[in-house]
Amino acid sequence: MKVTLEKLPASQIGFDIQVEGAKSQAIYDRIVKDLTRTMQVPGFRKGKAPTQLVLRQIGTQRLKANVLEELLEKTLNEALEENKEVKDKALGGFQLVTDIESLIEIFTPGQDLSFKAAIDVEPEAVLNKYQGFQVQAEEVKPDLTEVDRTFREFQVRKSTLVPVENRSIELEDVVTVDLKVLDRATGEVLEEAGEDDFQLDVDEKAFIPEVVKAIVGAEIDSVVEVESIFPADYYPEEYVGKEIKYVVTIKSIKSRELPALDDEFAQSISDKQTIAELREMLEKRVIDTAEAKTKANKERAVLDALTAELEVELPATLVEQELEFLVRQQASYLEEQIDSSMLKQLFTKELVNEMRRLNYPQAVDRLRRKFALDKIAEQENITVDEAALNERVAHTLEMLKDPNVDPVRLAGLIREEMKTETGLQWLIEHCEIELVEEGSLKIEPATTEAIAPEVDADGVITVEATSEEAE
Repeated sequence: MKVTLEKLPASQIGFDIQVEGAKSQAIYDRIVKDLTRTMQVPGFRKGKAPTQLVLRQIGTQRLKANVLEELLEKTLNEALEENKEVKDKALGGFQLVTDIESLIEIFTPGQDLSFKAAIDVEPEAVLNKYQGFQVQAEEVKPDLTEVDRTFREFQVRKSTLVPVENRSIELEDVVTVDLKVLDRATGEVLEEAGEDDFQLDVDEKAFIPEVVKAIVGAEIDSVVEVESIFPADYYPEEYVGKEIKYVVTIKSIKSRELPALDDEFAQSISDKQTIAELREMLEKRVIDTAEAKTKANKERAVLDALTAELEVELPATLVEQELEFLVRQQASYLEEQIDSSMLKQLFTKELVNEMRRLNYPQAVDRLRRKFALDKIAEQENITVDEAALNERVAHTLEMLKDPNVDPVRLAGLIREEMKTETGLQWLIEHCEIELVEEGSLKIEPATTEAIAPEVDADGVITVEATSEEAE
């Protein structure tokens, strides 16, 4: 057997293999012998039928396919064993490059055979620069008025509705109306779009703004007409964009009687004993959220600068694994939000394929960031604190409470995670980050050097490679 190796794009090694006829002949003879011994041919005892009858019953093409399948598997395994440097870096299994149908057509047991295969290997990453970047990141400042808005929302939830008879409608009232929707062109009532005894909050954020504006100032029993265009995101969808007229008959008006913002109110919506404690907690949450967003902006800025300096060809095997992780993560989240009876209807093959397509750019970005940070860890000899690692592993095992989790494998995953975190912190400390006003930067969507992929019916992604990355 002669094996010629070739470095291919997308971190693959190509195997050009020439197999002598004796190898396939040996496989052919053994398979025929086994078939003759085990196959039941009508009119003969098992193992006593002539070989020609056995071969006629199994069929030439089927026999060739069986021999070829075993020959390919055996040959590829031997070729990989002979090339230890490739085996040590191999990811996944071989992909046959030569068309299998063509191989079956030309293959004859006992004759020499040539074919090509390829296998993904761990990519070689080159990081041209990894420190001293000068970047800008948006600073998110805490908006403590969010606390007042939160209090207001809870006041509204706990408010008491009080009937009003001696005044017209005001903002923040709750009114009951008969709502009719008419087609302006024909005058036809669109029954499905309207509703009798419809209760709505007089708030432009809660209902169609132009209708809310029109009914403010109206009194009980009055009729308000509003010409409009049927809005998007309202039912039924087939009416969206149609020229319509709203006819609103006011039937009742109620005002909201809000509870006082006192200690009793705080106790009714939280575990805090005083309104001051609750406000302090909410303000801290707002501040922490703003700081977390600012930190995320800083991380994204330095990572974008870092990965721009990375040269790496990502093998399809790693991208597939990352895609699988992202899709499973999203599926797990949806499983927590959706009734289990709806899951099978929701997770169709088409939906999963679409999720894979949409997650492809993120999968590539995540891998590029990981390789870049791994190079920093390698260059700077960044290590993981073993005590902190053991503590996190123990905490994770306690949280999971799953006896099937392999602690050793979990420790390996967490070690990689901590190494990435440490590398990112090192990167931030060795860059100049200018914080700018929120909204002042044009944030580009996440980009990769891979062209948008196509997903076939079986969920397999194919993508043309760029000259640099060939992903």
